[in-house]
Amino acid sequence: MVRRLGRTGLEVSVLGLGGHTYPVGKSSDSFQSYEDRARLVRHLVSAGVNYFDTTWVNEVELLADSFKRADIRGDTFVSLQYVDGISDSEWRQKLRYEVEVRLNIMGYTHAPLFIMGMGGNDLSYSEVVAACEAMARLKEEGLIRNMGVSCHKISLFPLISRAIGETDLIDYVMIRFNWKFQQANEELFPVAEDHDVGIVVMKVFCWDCGPSQWDRRISVFEPVCSEDRIGNSPSLTPAQRSLLWCIQNSPCDVAIAAMNTMWEANQNIQALQSINTRVSTDDFKGFGDRLWDEQEIRLLASCAESKTIRDRAKNLLKSNDPAHVALAKSARNAFLGHLKGVLGLKPSKR
Repeated sequence: MVRRLGRTGLEVSVLGLGGHTYPVGKSSDSFQSYEDRARLVRHLVSAGVNYFDTTWVNEVELLADSFKRADIRGDTFVSLQYVDGISDSEWRQKLRYEVEVRLNIMGYTHAPLFIMGMGGNDLSYSEVVAACEAMARLKEEGLIRNMGVSCHKISLFPLISRAIGETDLIDYVMIRFNWKFQQANEELFPVAEDHDVGIVVMKVFCWDCGPSQWDRRISVFEPVCSEDRIGNSPSLTPAQRSLLWCIQNSPCDVAIAAMNTMWEANQNIQALQSINTRVSTDDFKGFGDRLWDEQEIRLLASCAESKTIRDRAKNLLKSNDPAHVALAKSARNAFLGHLKGVLGLKPSKR
């Protein structure tokens, strides 16, 4: 299933592979081997996935390695990114290098898709515009074909909306959007639609992962029982419903998700078979609270499949100082207060 990524004109799969992975390699801490990772990527491509997100340079290197091992050539679209670039005070000196180093790794002469991350700083509008203008110059040189911005920080969404409307430079955006955080539907997505800007949504499973909460880089649907780690479920799982909800309730062209196992890949592929079935969200509030529940975090710390997730959960358990407790209470209260406003929102349609 493909959709047009806005003004880029690229026909992209509605399901994309996120860039973040558990450790890959031969060390004792590795979750899987390079060969296993390549098989996973090949499996996704065979199922029709052609959109690949990357962030850090090591992720670009891993994807290039997987493409080589799996003999994947052409018919794929890789989005390259200068991570948190606009928040980097030295981005003007680094931008060209950040583009070229990634092109070199992928063996590209130009970047079909390139974005700068907004990062976690409180940016000025002029800085966002300056970054867009700098990418536009690289686009004029032919180093970039399509340019955009990526953003986790909800308070910066208005700056992106304004930049889209006033500069008309942005070709696509990658934005945090899920059932718990629907704010992009309020202004940003409608403006993007009006200007035919491609829309990629992220954090469809890791709802809480964002500025000040990077330590919650855990899917709120992470299974703690082996019987829940199945690729083909007789009924839609909560994670599958979350993926479908994001696709159905936003004007997105692509929904990206990190996938580290075959069962995760197969669940996501299977979910798309129900893309036109409206999904239930009756149990989503519980998942929205999950990473703030000590008992749930303890289960993740002992029973999550990946050591990476077990360690992240253990670190959350250590963060029980008064400041953390106050922050947790504030976040929960903000979430509950926000529900009344967001649940009545209707998505814009392409």
